[in-house]
Amino acid sequence: MPKNVRMLLGWHIAIFLVAFTCLFSCRNNKPSLVCKSIDSLNTQAQLKIFDQPDSAFNLLSRAIKLAEQSNCLAGKGFSHHLLGVVLLNQGIYQEALNQLLKANQLFQALDEKQRMADNLNQQGLVYFRIKQPDLAKQSHEAALRVYEEIRDTLGIAYSYGCIGRIFEKREDYQEAIRYQTQALELYKLKQDKRGMAIILENIGSIHEDNEKFPLAMEYFRQSLLLNEQTHDSLSMIGIINNIGDNYRKTGDYKKAIEWTKKSLSLANRLGDKYQLTSAYKDLSKIYSLAGDYEKAYENLEIGRNLYEEMYDRDASKQLQLFQTLFEIERKNFAIKNLEADTKLNTAIKVALTISIGLLALVGTVVISRQRLKIKQSKEMLSQQQQIYEAQQKLMEAEIQNTHLQEQKLQQELEAKSKSLTSHTLHIISKNKMMEDIQLKLSALLKEGIIDQRKEIKGVVKMIERNFVQDKDWDDFRQIFEQVHQNFFHQLQSHAEDLTPADLRLASLIRLNIPSKDMATLLGISADSLRIGRYRLKKKLQVEQGSSLNQFINNI
Repeated sequence: MPKNVRMLLGWHIAIFLVAFTCLFSCRNNKPSLVCKSIDSLNTQAQLKIFDQPDSAFNLLSRAIKLAEQSNCLAGKGFSHHLLGVVLLNQGIYQEALNQLLKANQLFQALDEKQRMADNLNQQGLVYFRIKQPDLAKQSHEAALRVYEEIRDTLGIAYSYGCIGRIFEKREDYQEAIRYQTQALELYKLKQDKRGMAIILENIGSIHEDNEKFPLAMEYFRQSLLLNEQTHDSLSMIGIINNIGDNYRKTGDYKKAIEWTKKSLSLANRLGDKYQLTSAYKDLSKIYSLAGDYEKAYENLEIGRNLYEEMYDRDASKQLQLFQTLFEIERKNFAIKNLEADTKLNTAIKVALTISIGLLALVGTVVISRQRLKIKQSKEMLSQQQQIYEAQQKLMEAEIQNTHLQEQKLQQELEAKSKSLTSHTLHIISKNKMMEDIQLKLSALLKEGIIDQRKEIKGVVKMIERNFVQDKDWDDFRQIFEQVHQNFFHQLQSHAEDLTPADLRLASLIRLNIPSKDMATLLGISADSLRIGRYRLKKKLQVEQGSSLNQFINNI
């Protein structure tokens, strides 16, 4: 090779090496600054997870993109973790699980045990929400092992509480109490009042499920006291509501109303519509059991309107998040394609600059091949984009259809419940009127003229015969069977010789109608009602000392 050619080639190589070294040095100086930017984005997103999920989603997507460009694995892992929490709270469980699994891989690779354990507990919550208790328990137990390894007492306590909740759902109350008690001891050790309050409420709920109402009340009150000390008003709403619910289940309707109204007032002050809806529904139940059907219906309607408003708001938020997810995915897809094209073109330019004098022919061949690859890549990416858009539209249509079906079913159930209440009140009103007419005719019969006595007596007997035997009972039974499906079938499986009167009496007991209104509905006296209840209890073979009401309500 001639000397001048060797020199020229040497200069080209030297220039290339200097350029590459400078580029590499510049890139290596950036990660520390970029990682700080990623941490800042993650911190901002954490503050918006619950109130502004779409904004949090945007911030975290930007953080992940920066982390991928700078190879900042720690920031990327935490961004995936927070993104999973955002999607979990919005009910997008499959994508939430996908993000949490990505975070877990990164935390394992970096040996970040604290974050790995936190992430595993979030995975457990996702599995719990999608009705996979075994997988949820595995995730929480894996988190527990990591917390034990790093001696994180509060993390261990939180994991115990999560596992105890799974046993509670399985109705394994002994194990549930054991785990919750272990969690409580650890929170006490660390003097963590918020954690203690949560666990005390969990234990109270378990005792309430076991119908140990006095013991449940004791735990609820302890939890309430701790929340008052920590000024956690939001948690107080649920506990106060639990206390009211406890009084309702024990039949103390006056105190139940008092405590539920406290919960209602606090929820209204804090603007917590979910707790407001729950409080109004509980008030409706209490007033219904107390026989005040007008207030029961009034509170039920308020609760229903709030639920619809809250459902529309949540659906709007979720749809907005889906739209944001779609837009970000589309933009990321386009940006990646653009970056790929840019990098490829840059490489071509560098190669051409270095080799222009020496490898003209080779350069021409390389350029031709690269252009062909770019064309093929663009065609493939265009096809993938079309497939992606079609799948996205199909997913949105399926989500909207599911929401419409759920809304329709909810409306149908509420309409049937209203109709049942309306029929019941109508029958009570009609029978009350018929009873008043019967009493007045009987009084006239005693003091009336002899010629009219026979006609009045005939009217009285006709009223007695038709007191409850009209079309209203047929309508009532049809609506009742729609709301309480298979009730009469299951009831007759306990006793095949039940009469229509027995079935009517059982349905009124199932609706928790007071005895006075029940007698009016059936057109009989209070004594006759007691006899009817005794005969029904005997036919159903209810054990002596057991409650007929409880037996029927458990069917």
